[in-house]
Amino acid sequence: EVFRKEVLWNGKPQFQVLYNDITTRKRAEDSLRESEEKYRSLFANMINGFAYCKMLFDEDNKPVDFIYLEVNDAFEGLTGLRKADVTGKRVTEAIPGIKASNPELIDTYGEVALTGNSTSFEVYFKPLEKWLAISVYSPQKEYFVALFENITEHKTSEERLSYQAKLLVNITDAVVATDM
Repeated sequence: EVFRKEVLWNGKPQFQVLYNDITTRKRAEDSLRESEEKYRSLFANMINGFAYCKMLFDEDNKPVDFIYLEVNDAFEGLTGLRKADVTGKRVTEAIPGIKASNPELIDTYGEVALTGNSTSFEVYFKPLEKWLAISVYSPQKEYFVALFENITEHKTSEERLSYQAKLLVNITDAVVATDM
């Protein structure tokens, strides 16, 4: 909103002042800045790995690769891959052999990027020799966000318990368990 004010001297106009009241705009800018800082802090400090990616498709609209656009610090810690080495790169460059070892990842991410239907799954990620729990959603067509956590320790414990349970079921002799 533009305001005008005339300055008078001895009852005669001397000059005119035009000014804008920018209070509302400044409040909106401050609010936006606070919101950005809050989400930047959340992004930097979250314990789950985060990767924002653009899916690449062939001429038949089949997913073939994706580009890492942004990853967080937890991504580095969970994967051992440096942000600087993956950002702006295709996954097939950053993790050679991924198409052969885990082809289902590109297919799943591609489906989410095309349809917008979110999904969650667990996968043994062979290149890193780790189990990952992954949640994927699409903020816009042809893009996806993958949130993941390392569940290797949990899976190893699960497998050990399953093995022990199978042993106990198949034992034909008496078994006594004691506790100190």
